[in-house]
Amino acid sequence: MNANTHKLRTQAVRIAARHRRPSFYSQFQAQLASALSLHHSNPLVKRLRDLIRPKLSEDLGHGLHHSTRVSIESAALILVEAEAHQFHQEHIQRLMVLGELAGLLHDICRGAENHAAEGALEAARTLMSFPLRAEEIQCICCAIGNHEAFAQPAPCRVPWAQIVSDCLYDADKFRWGLDNFTHMLWHMADSQNLTPTELIARFPWGMTGIARIRETFRSATGRQYGPEIIDVGIEIGKEIYQYMVQVYGND
Repeated sequence: MNANTHKLRTQAVRIAARHRRPSFYSQFQAQLASALSLHHSNPLVKRLRDLIRPKLSEDLGHGLHHSTRVSIESAALILVEAEAHQFHQEHIQRLMVLGELAGLLHDICRGAENHAAEGALEAARTLMSFPLRAEEIQCICCAIGNHEAFAQPAPCRVPWAQIVSDCLYDADKFRWGLDNFTHMLWHMADSQNLTPTELIARFPWGMTGIARIRETFRSATGRQYGPEIIDVGIEIGKEIYQYMVQVYGND
């Protein structure tokens, strides 16, 4: 990462640390802890993580760091949603595993023109050797195919698969809050060799896109807590933009 981008990212992390923590992370601490434990203990999740680690580049800001966060929070959302539907515990645990796998794989083809559709196909190929039922692989592929923002999602075949799909989408879009300004933005800027002046020029357009995400959450939990996550991200983004204008506005 070049010196200017590194400096901006360091300042962004400082700015973000001063802002409020979205209530999702305090309200569902137990579910997030359960998802985190599953991420590090489940043999299928561990196997997939090791398998795809070399394939996920941080250059686009959507590497293993991003996919891990999506994986864990997808599983936490599934736990909340499935308990609300009074699913059996064994079924809930299995759905959480599917959510973890989908989260790890969802950006496997991030560089492709239609990365969601291409990612679904690549996920199917990757998971062929895993001990998963055909309908479970279909569930994961449906979720990955549906995670693109501002696109019409395809309905999944069964209600439990729809929960996985909706929760993957919401966990991915949670990243458009704080994570966007502490991690993703700077990796993307560095990979494109953007100068601070170019970032300043693009920033208002990018903030408009982030604001549009507020209305797209799909699960009941995502619709309730997602807008606040986006709002916190926007607050952070505005402060970062002001800082960039002050420091680099006359370049």
